[in-house]
Amino acid sequence: MPPSFVTQNTKTTRIQSFTMLSTLFLLLYATRETVNAMTAEISPTVSYLLDRGCANDTEIIDHLLIDRALYYNKHKLPSPQVDVRIEMWVQEVTSVSELTQDFEIDLYMNEYWTDPGLAYDILNPCQGNLSFDWAVMQNIWTPNTCFINSKKAQLHSSPFTNVFLMVFPNGSVWSNWRIKSTGPCVMDLTKFPMDSIECTLTFESFNYNKDEVFMRWGDPPLTIFKPIELPDFTMTNFSTSNKFQLYAAGYWSELNVNFLFRRRSGWYLLQGYIPTYMTVFISWIPFYLGPKAIPARTMIGVNALLALTFQFGNIIRNLPRVSYIKAIDVWMLSGICFVFASLFELATIGFLMRNEGKPATKSSRSTKNSNRWQQPSVCREDTQRKSQNIVFCERLDNTSRLMFPVVFTFYNFIYWFVYMKQAWDQAP
Repeated sequence: MPPSFVTQNTKTTRIQSFTMLSTLFLLLYATRETVNAMTAEISPTVSYLLDRGCANDTEIIDHLLIDRALYYNKHKLPSPQVDVRIEMWVQEVTSVSELTQDFEIDLYMNEYWTDPGLAYDILNPCQGNLSFDWAVMQNIWTPNTCFINSKKAQLHSSPFTNVFLMVFPNGSVWSNWRIKSTGPCVMDLTKFPMDSIECTLTFESFNYNKDEVFMRWGDPPLTIFKPIELPDFTMTNFSTSNKFQLYAAGYWSELNVNFLFRRRSGWYLLQGYIPTYMTVFISWIPFYLGPKAIPARTMIGVNALLALTFQFGNIIRNLPRVSYIKAIDVWMLSGICFVFASLFELATIGFLMRNEGKPATKSSRSTKNSNRWQQPSVCREDTQRKSQNIVFCERLDNTSRLMFPVVFTFYNFIYWFVYMKQAWDQAP
């Protein structure tokens, strides 16, 4: 074979090889660009999971609910002493009642503990946690906590049971449940309506003592979503505490939270105090009508007394029937006493003026005519005596005009100083 033919054949082979390599390079480049374009359309989370090759939620749930269900015992403590951390989120306080001495509150209760039997970090999970509902919570161990002093408590179920459960890879568990609870309140109505009310909720494990379940407040222990304002009360302060309560089976961990509500006294000022002022002022009007206006003075005084009595009954009918004196009782009874004092002054004037303006009887006129030459000064003495009664009554009215306002003002100073000072000392 000639050398020129061999050389030409070698060049042709090289050209074909170069062409094939170029084509393959272009194909690989196009494939890479296509893959990059497809990867760009995938979300970062999905791309991360594809690169990592981790266990998805379905695999983990199957592992927890099926594989571990063979040897997981929900009645067994996860550890010799389970540490349970509690946080409370206050959503709303709907009512505070003096008659039933309780309050209603909507809140979220958060519980944190660790259960090694629920750990799934060995599966290399894709997500950092798993969320479950109320049904799964029935199949795992829980500290069985409750409000032991509540009058009534119920889980919200709109539109489903408001319970949230989250499990972390290391076995940490977070449960959150939304509840409406009715708790007791301690009321001292001595300073009503300048008083404050303290309401308490006590939280503990119903089944386990402190050696099995140790409960403690989280940080922060309590969170209020918004300022609590009610028509009659304002929440001014709250406090948390914990203690060990002794029962027959040992000591239990108890968590207490106290809410302090201060009464808003604006309604009582408008419906009780200001009308009392006006009624007492009206009872002073008869002092300016003169001693002879007995019917008009009687009508004003009696109406003022009836108005105060009706006012007093309208206020106390919405309060519990306590056996001690309240601040509103002192005020209303003192107002009634001032009106009664004005009626007593009217009775004194009526007694002195009972014979004024009456004509003399026939027998008395004949007696006076027969004895006129013997007692010429009887009529003059009788007229002088009547004039002295009128003068005395007028002086009594003038004294009442001054003394009633002075005494009432002095009483107001003492009343408001004593009760407002007590309210300020009790304020946080």
